[in-house]
Amino acid sequence: MRSWIDHGGEVVWEPSPSLIAQLVEAGQPFWLDIENPTDEVIDQLATRLGLHPLAVQDSRQFGQRTKLQVYGNGVMLVGFGLDEQLRDAVEVHCYYTTGFLITLRRAASPALDALRRAGSVHPQLGSDPVRALHPLISSLYTQFSALALELDQRLDALEQRVLREADDPELAEITALRRRAGEIRRILTPGRDLAARTPLIQSLPGATSETQLYAEDINDELQQVVADFAAIQERCIAMLGLHSALASKHTAVVSRRLAAVATIFLPISFLAGFWGQNFNVLTGRIEPGWPAFLVLGVGLNVACVVAIVVMLSRRGWN
Repeated sequence: MRSWIDHGGEVVWEPSPSLIAQLVEAGQPFWLDIENPTDEVIDQLATRLGLHPLAVQDSRQFGQRTKLQVYGNGVMLVGFGLDEQLRDAVEVHCYYTTGFLITLRRAASPALDALRRAGSVHPQLGSDPVRALHPLISSLYTQFSALALELDQRLDALEQRVLREADDPELAEITALRRRAGEIRRILTPGRDLAARTPLIQSLPGATSETQLYAEDINDELQQVVADFAAIQERCIAMLGLHSALASKHTAVVSRRLAAVATIFLPISFLAGFWGQNFNVLTGRIEPGWPAFLVLGVGLNVACVVAIVVMLSRRGWN
């Protein structure tokens, strides 16, 4: 477990419970972040800060969908960021009330670390909840915009490879990109819909006249991110169709060429089988010699090949 607390612009790593209790009693705003918290630590926070039992139960289990819930004078927000290395979604639980912000997560979140270094959250802790959470939410979902751009660039390169040669590796990569875009879209869509729920936003403790403005800004950002991943999914579907069409075209070309070869060799095989018979023994009428070999053996085969090639060329076979 790793944790830090930001109070008054000062960051303390691995803060003691006594420091947290001191800040709560003094009413001094703070931001407490805990990575991979244990159930015991969550229970201690719930007891000291008065967190609702239902919210505590969610934070013990994780695996929640994006949601915004009001519990008395506090707000619980479940959002998502991205892991820096694997680029997988990182679930972040945020508890906010006027005076403190708590973020819980099971993995590292570069977005939260960047916010801590910038110090852009702490000045907003005394304001309405949406304005206070706005920098955090925006930072988390900006990562998804960068990922969407990265996937789009991969699709550009992949499209050129597909046009050159539609093979199994390209098919597997397109399918993987489509699945990844779909998973992220399913994660982000509830948050987009949630940010547009005006009555819920206005019912948050401490909401002001500017609350809806910040909520609309978050909603616009999430709308754009979800639309980007939807576009990536549609593009993957189009590329799968292109891959299938090119693979079918390649198969048709190979089949046509094989048919042309078979067409050439079928009469030759007949001639070889026919003139391979021992006519001298069977009929006694054909005398051996070079003229017969050149005319009947070689000439007929060459004439047959030329006739078939001319016929195929006129029909446009290649």
